Amino acid sequence: MRVSGKSSSVGGTQGPSGAKPSASPVAGSVQAPASVSDALQVSSSAQLLAVAQEVLAVTPDIRTEKVEALKGQLEADEYHPDGEAVAEGLVREHLGSRAGSLS
Repeated sequence: MRVSGKSSSVGGTQGPSGAKPSASPVAGSVQAPASVSDALQVSSSAQLLAVAQEVLAVTPDIRTEKVEALKGQLEADEYHPDGEAVAEGLVREHLGSRAGSLS
């Protein structure tokens, strides 16, 4: 097999297809200097959401004061929740979470 220094079109590299854009503007056209400006506008809803997220970030998941108060009531046998109210709340919460996931 003999290899010559000539390149052939088979296996050779090809440039990008199509015409190259010219670096200079087309004669007779006028281009204004490009003015680039970035702007960000945040809606009041987004601002409120950001504030709420900041408050939640520093709010503990467990309200220790409330837990301690309930522990004290349980130990003193002074905690007697209304069973019907608890059941209604559980059903309402369950139905509310299901309705929210359907929309």
